[in-house]
Amino acid sequence: MKYFFFILLLLLMMTPLSARAEGPILVDTGGSGGPVIWQNGIVHINLESGPAGKLGQLSNADAAALVRELFDDWKNVTIDGVSTVDLTVDEGTPLGPVDTSNMNDFFTYCPPASPCPTDGPPFVSGSARTGQSPILFDDDGSMTDAVEGAGASRSILGFAGPRVVERSDGVLYITEGQAILNGRFINGVSSTSDPEVTIGQFKGAIFHEIGHLIGVDHTQVNIGSVIKYLGGDVSEVDAIPTMLPLFIDGAAQLSPHFDDKVAVSSLYPSSAFGTITCELQGKVFRADGKTELQGVNVIASNVVDPLGEDTSFVSGSFYTGVSNNCDAVAGDFILSGLRPGQQYTLSVEPISQSFTGGSSIEPCDPPQKDFSKGTAAGTFSCASAGEVIVQGTDATTQIVTTKAATTPAAPATPPPSDTQKSNGGCALIP
Repeated sequence: MKYFFFILLLLLMMTPLSARAEGPILVDTGGSGGPVIWQNGIVHINLESGPAGKLGQLSNADAAALVRELFDDWKNVTIDGVSTVDLTVDEGTPLGPVDTSNMNDFFTYCPPASPCPTDGPPFVSGSARTGQSPILFDDDGSMTDAVEGAGASRSILGFAGPRVVERSDGVLYITEGQAILNGRFINGVSSTSDPEVTIGQFKGAIFHEIGHLIGVDHTQVNIGSVIKYLGGDVSEVDAIPTMLPLFIDGAAQLSPHFDDKVAVSSLYPSSAFGTITCELQGKVFRADGKTELQGVNVIASNVVDPLGEDTSFVSGSFYTGVSNNCDAVAGDFILSGLRPGQQYTLSVEPISQSFTGGSSIEPCDPPQKDFSKGTAAGTFSCASAGEVIVQGTDATTQIVTTKAATTPAAPATPPPSDTQKSNGGCALIP
């Protein structure tokens, strides 16, 4: 597997750039089929330090405080006032000042058109293995340009993600991550060649990126609300989730949506998460009602508040083996974080066909297509926390789509990787 960065772009025109659906960034397709997370819920970071380590107008101390605040916001997620996340941030030895002259001592990447180094057991991804997870403060954009190419610092606010994945006792874990935050966007200068965003917008963008470093993927819930916003109707701005790949409104997306809360709580659940919520498990099938269909976005929406309390899962995300053209016979979905006593509807939708390449959505690139958006008849609910709903609901958990069976393509040669990765490309619309 190659290195993966999750990049926020500032578009200078009102043109959305794409991304993915909520869940884990990485799945162990060569083993358990489960999400790849930080072991014991401990995220290790190392911050750039020293007076020279500024971030635009922010001093090094202020930049470090901003990062700590945003990690805390992920750690302190609550549902119904109860803490549902068990996540620890281990802040290791400070790095000292970093710039383009020494950034290669800390930050690891594959130059364009060059392959990443081959990894052998127990390492599945990443050649750095320094024991550090650097978070670098790019004061003037020069480090961003060094990684992404000249001029990139005028469009990229930052990038972050896991960089080393290691198998331990048969289980894959993230062991190192890295990030570069581009202070050029908050340097107090606003011009065509040096665009500026507010601190609030910047924090919202970096909050999203820290979500990626933790291991949280993108989501496509409430895409209709996004379309309304871009058309000038801001009435549903609060329905736009943090991990939407289109970064639309910094203030709104700085506050995690219900779907964001469920995503991080499912990866790093507190002991209370399972005691106040329940989940729905089911399968998605092709039109024949027999063949499981991978790559369908399945959404549970509260009848009373369908935009404020909805959560999603892409069918067949937790599969093992190889999926060629989204053809794995894996239609399983798990919708967690549902609240007892609430009535939910169950719907399906295709992932946008624009979400490909660096914006691909787990587990398919290009996305599954040729089926219609729809809602299952009736509603469902759970009576008590901890319940797993698998049958007997008014809204069937066996969803049949309009997509017909097709002749399977010849199997491709599996990639030399134990993980299914999701690359992110996130657009900030000014």
